[in-house]
Amino acid sequence: MKALSTFILAITLFGCSSVATGQQKLDQFSFKGKKLNYTVILPQNYDATKTYPVLIGPSDANTIEDESFYWQGVDDTEGWILIGYRIYNAVNRADEIMALLDHLRETYKVEGNKFHTVCFSANSASIFELVMTIPDYFAGITGMAGNPNYRDEEKLKNLKGVKVQFVVGDKDTYWMNSAKKSHEKLKELGIDSQIEIIKDGKHVMTPLIGKGFLTRANALR
Repeated sequence: MKALSTFILAITLFGCSSVATGQQKLDQFSFKGKKLNYTVILPQNYDATKTYPVLIGPSDANTIEDESFYWQGVDDTEGWILIGYRIYNAVNRADEIMALLDHLRETYKVEGNKFHTVCFSANSASIFELVMTIPDYFAGITGMAGNPNYRDEEKLKNLKGVKVQFVVGDKDTYWMNSAKKSHEKLKELGIDSQIEIIKDGKHVMTPLIGKGFLTRANALR
């Protein structure tokens, strides 16, 4: 039953879309002779000569409106460049993701030359796997609610140098307990990890879409 509900949630999250009013566009990068889409929302008053933190989140990126769940509908990115792409289930496509990230480095002045990412629910394990596969590309990862396989210590060690945070609702018992275990394991391994438990929070923390999420992303900069 839990697997079914998680699957339904994943469909719901990836199926949602709304038009953001910032500098939003559908762009492309090249990989093995193909042009692949990704979505972008630029900060208000974007200046190409300045450096910005860049956050990439899971999105099918089929249309300009297909933005990652936790910043859908924002008109103020709080100074972030927000990228939507198919980073879920991407461990076997790590070279494709690296091509995207290298393209973004060439296109924008990326703060620290590293990226931040977010994962939630059914896509979280695979996105943590991606970060652990190419950790040199990432400065931080936020699970809302989401966490890695905390039993694989050797793989978790790859998060050394990546800031990790878990944001989870106290009514979301399964994910809260998993996040606590992951957080504790990361701390044992000397990895920078923090956890926030939202009072009366549910699995899908809709009230945090936009500013609430971006405020937490800023905590990892």
